[in-house]
Amino acid sequence: MAEDTETPNKKGKDPILLVGTVVLILAFAVVISGYAYGEFTSESKEPAKFGSAVQVDYIGSYYGYYDESGAVVFDTSKWSIANDENIAKSWEFTKREEKQYTPFNVTIGSGGALMDFENILIGMKPGETVRISIPNAYGEIPPAKFKNDWDKNMSFSVTETMSVETYKLTFGLDRNILPGPQPVEKHPYGWMSAAVCDSSGIVTVVHQVEEKEYKNVDGSITATVSGLTGTAFDVEFGFPDYQNGRLIQFVFEGQKYFITDVDEGTGKFTTKSTDEKTGMTLYFVITFVAYQ
Repeated sequence: MAEDTETPNKKGKDPILLVGTVVLILAFAVVISGYAYGEFTSESKEPAKFGSAVQVDYIGSYYGYYDESGAVVFDTSKWSIANDENIAKSWEFTKREEKQYTPFNVTIGSGGALMDFENILIGMKPGETVRISIPNAYGEIPPAKFKNDWDKNMSFSVTETMSVETYKLTFGLDRNILPGPQPVEKHPYGWMSAAVCDSSGIVTVVHQVEEKEYKNVDGSITATVSGLTGTAFDVEFGFPDYQNGRLIQFVFEGQKYFITDVDEGTGKFTTKSTDEKTGMTLYFVITFVAYQ
């Protein structure tokens, strides 16, 4: 009855060998998949070097790193940062569609980003994060772009005329201006203004003010109206946020300015009329995501 002491496996295959084979196949598939998606390439284990094509996430800010008090974000590749209303944004920050927030592709040394931004990536590995500050990354403020000795006390006419372009710039409008009465708009300093455009493209603006304190759009400037007559009024400007050293944007006679310094003693303030980033130190938090 020796034939009864062994029971051959079905189709003659060892189950342990079969399981081992399946495991090996699955492991091989995972490795192949990893290579296909750039997760297990030999390069991903090496530090980035000059010429490496990489993907990074970044958060760019002024006045410190984005998670520090007083900082404002001017650009980012991360939707979670762009969409977080609790994270302060700069004047020139433009929120894009969610699908546009993806890691930034850059080849180190190509000039596709700021030189210091690219160089800091050398030696990094995927998953690592670094912080870097870059002073005057977009150049110094040209002396000709400074307008000094603004007075914190100014006088305005109740009724003033301006071109269509100046009107649009002053009120931040991007719509076409047709002849006739215009919708009542909020002046950048906080009061309401009514306007009529004539057929020659001249806009007559009537400022609707009372003797009280107004605030601009984001509350960074106060404008206290006094001395109101039928033809003119006086405005005293205050800058409650400037103790943080932050730039304050305002528009005067159709030109955008950024306040760079306030002298409380003399009542004067200094501005620049370049774009916001000129003369600023940029702070970046950069995460090396993967090789391209």
